[in-house]
Parts: sequence; C-alpha cells; structure tokens
Amino acid sequence: MTVYPADVVLFEGILVFYSQEIRDMFHLKLFVDTDSDVRLSRRVLRDMKRGRDLEQILTQYTTFVKPAFEEFCLLTKKYADVIIPRGVDNMVAINLIVQHIQDILNGDICKWQRGAVNGRGLKRALSEQGGVANGIPNPPGKRVLLEPSSRPH
Repeated sequence: MTVYPADVVLFEGILVFYSQEIRDMFHLKLFVDTDSDVRLSRRVLRDMKRGRDLEQILTQYTTFVKPAFEEFCLLTKKYADVIIPRGVDNMVAINLIVQHIQDILNGDICKWQRGAVNGRGLKRALSEQGGVANGIPNPPGKRVLLEPSSRPH
C-alpha cells in the first residue's frame, strides 16, 4: 500500500505489534488495555444485538476468542511504549495523546522530533506527569502506565 507523507499516521489493530518489521516503523506505540470482564460484556452486548444466543456467545468466547487474545494479542503488550489502562475510561491518558497529536499538527513539534515533546521524549514527558504510576515511581526508560491522579485538581 502506498502511504503519502503526513504529519501524523495512526495505525490501529489488535495484532499491530505482532510483526517486528511493522513495530520498527512506529515512533510511539500505545497499547490500550481493557479489563477482560469489560471485553466480554461488550462482546455479549454486541452479539446479542445481532441476534445471537448467549450460550453461543459464551462458548465462542471461552473456546476461541479469549485463548486467541491471550496467545497472540496480550503478548504484544510488552512492545508498547505507553500502556493505557481502562481504555476509553482513562481520560487523562487520552487527553495527553490528543494533545501530543495536536502539537504535531500545529507544528509545535518538528518533523524530525517525532515522538518528542518540547525536546523530550513523549514517554519521558508522560512519566513526568506526576512522576509515578499506580503509586510507584517510574524508573528512567521504563514503560509508563497512565493513571489519573487521585489528588484533587
């Protein structure tokens, strides 16, 4: 596929980090992590709206979907630069990523600085947002878990 120059290219998919060749093309790799109960409930609601039987849905999920996720998708989490827990419910993480993309589009980040914020790596900038993840300090070079602060704002 031919991809023409763009300031930002978003590449999304459940197996997006599976291939080393593809991973090496990314400047920033995000893994949106969602609890398995949430994944199951979303699937049940979606498939029931499509007229499927609950027993069918659960059988397919436990037989094929969950084992495949654990064998192929979950293992790629280790390649992420930033892991966003709680998916769409994590507004702090989403807002940071949106701001980073807006900065690129507005020209606030030079093209040769992709993955950098104000001359610092995005991972570093995110880890400096409070300096801790889940109450544990983020050592330099380690992945960041983006969690909202429990402090009043």
